[in-house]
Amino acid sequence: MSFLRALSVLASQRPTRPPRAVASPDRVTRHRYESVPVTWIDEHLAERGVLVHLHGGAFVLGESREHWEWLEEVGRRAGAAVAMVHYRLAPRFPYPAAIDDVLHALDGLGAAARLRPGRWVLSGDSSGGGLALAIAQSLAAQGGDEPALLLLESPWVDLAAHLDDETDLGTAVRLYAGAVPVDSPRLSPLQGELAGLPPVHLVTGGQDRELGGESRELAARLRGAGVPLEEMVLPGEGHLPAISGRGPASQEARRSQIEAVRRALTAPAVA
Repeated sequence: MSFLRALSVLASQRPTRPPRAVASPDRVTRHRYESVPVTWIDEHLAERGVLVHLHGGAFVLGESREHWEWLEEVGRRAGAAVAMVHYRLAPRFPYPAAIDDVLHALDGLGAAARLRPGRWVLSGDSSGGGLALAIAQSLAAQGGDEPALLLLESPWVDLAAHLDDETDLGTAVRLYAGAVPVDSPRLSPLQGELAGLPPVHLVTGGQDRELGGESRELAARLRGAGVPLEEMVLPGEGHLPAISGRGPASQEARRSQIEAVRRALTAPAVA
């Protein structure tokens, strides 16, 4: 990684707020939950439901404007508050910083009564999607409060498959995992326990050459484990079709995600 590229990565790791064009400042708040910064849009709607998002970026890049645009639209149209968790990033903070931060943030949000049982959704895209799956597996194993829905888009769920890649993904794996075996389920949640997870809504692009195969394998294993799954494969689209796409297929994917969140947050809560 060049010096200029390294500086760019480090600059991108500072928590951002949504641009004014996306959400006016009066709609945006930020708090720390167990020392982890979380940025809200429409926090006052948390009583109705909350969409907690884990952004992608290969565990080294922070959230982008596209993340904010997508998150604001999904939350607004679903009638829910949205919360972006700013977990720590590699190479300065390798595994397990990210997963620890998210678990701590969720604990803090629960203690602050911002997350109500059956009234929150956990979403993630790309590396954030894999992180969301690992978090859901941890919550299921602990027997604690689980999300009503896992909303995943182009999730990166098998880091072990890219360890030796001479690509940005391979570099990211090595920076994030360090000396930890990458086939550990907390790093590669595709290898972990899937039975007992909450319902999953999964969006992937049919032309996603890097991670599309992982999404298809995840879908097959979720079905085999008996997890309720709504899968949407967009044949002509690549990576992150709903977040980064601009055409009719992208809008169709967003509508499906919004409807899934709305259903999950209005379904009768399970005691």
